Amino acid sequence: MKKLIVFLLFVVPGLMVSAQSTKEGMIPITTASEKAKSLYIQAIAAAKDVYLKNYWDLTSKALKEDPDFFMAHFHAALFNFYSDNDTKFNENVTKAVNCKANLSKGELLLKDAAKKLAENKNADVTEFGKKLIEAYPKDENSYYYQIFFQGMIKDFNGIVSNLKKAIEVSENPAPFYNYLGYTYMNLEQYSNAEIAFDKYIELAPKIPNPYDSKGDYYMKIKDYNKAYDNYMKAYKIDTTFSYKKAINAKAIADSLSIK
Repeated sequence: MKKLIVFLLFVVPGLMVSAQSTKEGMIPITTASEKAKSLYIQAIAAAKDVYLKNYWDLTSKALKEDPDFFMAHFHAALFNFYSDNDTKFNENVTKAVNCKANLSKGELLLKDAAKKLAENKNADVTEFGKKLIEAYPKDENSYYYQIFFQGMIKDFNGIVSNLKKAIEVSENPAPFYNYLGYTYMNLEQYSNAEIAFDKYIELAPKIPNPYDSKGDYYMKIKDYNKAYDNYMKAYKIDTTFSYKKAINAKAIADSLSIK
């Protein structure tokens, strides 16, 4: 998704720029810097297309522009949680908790989640994700946060349920089909996973990650030749993607053919 939310800017006391969606029912985002906001939006778009290096670079730049940018710190904390970088996770979640900005209702719910995670990284914070969805049911990002929170406690059935709801409200549901495919693989529902990944490819055929994901699916079901083919499709679109995976899949396929 090339744009996270369409924003309407207005100035509030304290020289704080609040970026609020022009669409009713979206989570407002608060930052002290218009440039930081723009970088943040680009970062989230990169994350949804799984350009993770770009995501991290853009997030870091946003935080340089506004060191008290709550949403950027909170997203960075989630990124480091899933990267198993405890030091950086603790650093970012602490900064999110200590943010002094005049936050929106949705951000305050996420700040409450951050406080609980700061006390215990493995805490169940899905209560805050549920409240966020109740407050902003038309905003796909509400579902993103709850999906992240459910992933922390490995509630895969809950993730499937919210992914399906997110698909209904999203203008670009492609990334949700990617998450859906991996979640079905975690549940060992491989036929459903294949359907989800095929839909991801259908909706986003020009970026590499859908083919990389389908390659992961084929690796999981041990069809190494098809895994290789899909990894190479990703690599041909973007040479920073999937090459090592392709070589590994081919090596396994070749070793099996010798036997």
